[in-house]
Amino acid sequence: MFDLKIINATIIDGTGANRFFGELAVNGNIIVERGQKLGASKSIYDAEGHILCPGIIDTHTHYDAQLTWDNSASPSLDLGVTTALIGNCGFTIAPCKPEDRDLNMLNLTKVEGMPYNTLKEGIDWSYETYKEYLYLLERKKLALNVCSYIGHSAVRIWSMGEAAMEREATESEIIEMENVIKDAMNHGAVGFATSTFEGHNGDGGRPMPSRLSSHNEISRLIQAMAHQGRGIFMLTKSNNSSIQDIEKIMGNIKRPVMIAPILYNPSKKDWAINILNDLDKSSKKGYEFWGQVSCRPLTMEFTMNEPYMLEGLSSWKKYMTEIDNKKKLDILGDKNFRKRVKEEIYDTSKNKLFVGDWEKIKLIKAVNKNNINFEGMNISDISLQENKDPFDWLIDNALSKYGMDDLFIAELLNSDDNEVKRLLLHDKSTVSLSDAGAHLSLLCDAGYGLDLLGKWARDLNIMSLEQAIYKLSGKQADICRIPKRGKLLPGYFADMLLFDANEVGVSKSFRKNDLPGGSSRLTVEPLGIHNIWVNGTNYTKERTPNGKLIRSYLP
Repeated sequence: MFDLKIINATIIDGTGANRFFGELAVNGNIIVERGQKLGASKSIYDAEGHILCPGIIDTHTHYDAQLTWDNSASPSLDLGVTTALIGNCGFTIAPCKPEDRDLNMLNLTKVEGMPYNTLKEGIDWSYETYKEYLYLLERKKLALNVCSYIGHSAVRIWSMGEAAMEREATESEIIEMENVIKDAMNHGAVGFATSTFEGHNGDGGRPMPSRLSSHNEISRLIQAMAHQGRGIFMLTKSNNSSIQDIEKIMGNIKRPVMIAPILYNPSKKDWAINILNDLDKSSKKGYEFWGQVSCRPLTMEFTMNEPYMLEGLSSWKKYMTEIDNKKKLDILGDKNFRKRVKEEIYDTSKNKLFVGDWEKIKLIKAVNKNNINFEGMNISDISLQENKDPFDWLIDNALSKYGMDDLFIAELLNSDDNEVKRLLLHDKSTVSLSDAGAHLSLLCDAGYGLDLLGKWARDLNIMSLEQAIYKLSGKQADICRIPKRGKLLPGYFADMLLFDANEVGVSKSFRKNDLPGGSSRLTVEPLGIHNIWVNGTNYTKERTPNGKLIRSYLP
């Protein structure tokens, strides 16, 4: 007798194979049979013809801190994500010595837009080493499955302290980092993650620690990761580095590499597709490189207190690193400073987060009462009315009373559906980049998987549901070497999602004040989801946590 039998289901199994109508049986946490008119079961769930597929595997999240106070990784699990990879970009909270906790929190406040008060009140610091952190996650009784990268920036701070944000590592420090990473892999890390991206800045606007590492350091840490003959290398790459540069760093190590972010940029129209084509060329040399792409526009809410879109500009660094508030205001008023920033914004020779599309930045809430009539308008139109350059208007407004707190929304990259389609369908792309758990006040893309199923597969019909589900589940498990996940096959774990294909999608984002310390976040709600099972447990109905910290991976 089965523990659970799901009947009247349209089953799409995550392999890319055609759907079929039938039944699926589960014993404990394992799928044991599928087909027609299966045997008796203790529990029967009628799917009423809806789509039953594997749960979504989200390979780019930042739930490292949140999981210590929220075992469900809200909102991802409710949006169909049954397995999440944390530690992306190397921005982890483990390992961490007690004296470095504040520095790590301040870094996350800056680079990942996490409220400091939330981190201060919410993080459970009852660990120091990475091994102890993994045991902490297990004690939290996770509601979804979690795979954890060992993160470069945290390892650097562990080995170097404050100097990790000031210089390259010495030989002895690299050796210590190698040993930390080997130990992490021995205890079940999925791989090693780092960032060389210019927009990743930490406390005081200083580069995140990984950005100061030499190629030799990164290469040796990748080798340390691969000492058991397994592991995924995750890289958020610099705008200036090529795929050939990554080949050199990898050397003879032929482990899978996740490269982020690959987003369509209107000022460099072929940049993203060319990167994916270069990955294809690398595969012919024996490398396994994957480009993380997104099925959503990169849209962020921001105020000029934290203008994330400008923080990757070298000319903006002078303002970003200044501590004295009066001097910061003086910098904004400096015509030469503004001139340099504008020149860099409009320089089309470089790939940047913001390229001067002022018509795609809207004022959504005016704290400066003089701007009430501008709410809903874009900066291009506002500046025309004010007879100013758009950037000058933005800065002048920031310098005015309460203007620093005016709330804007910016659609930065990935906004052309035809171009995004090319990325989604490329053989070397992997659909990802939710950034769930980070930038909580700026965006919420945790529902990207439902967007792929609704907008791209159903509405735009650029791929079949079978293809979309494979990209969200089976393909991700295969790339990340996660055993027996991502497919509805006998012998696989029963991580399952039941949805209505005609309704699946996500709501508009809205704010909730539910973070530790009283901070708010942007979130979304699922549309068309009927049930979610994690390791055979009906989470939608029971809300009983039955996730697993995954520690074992395929070679």
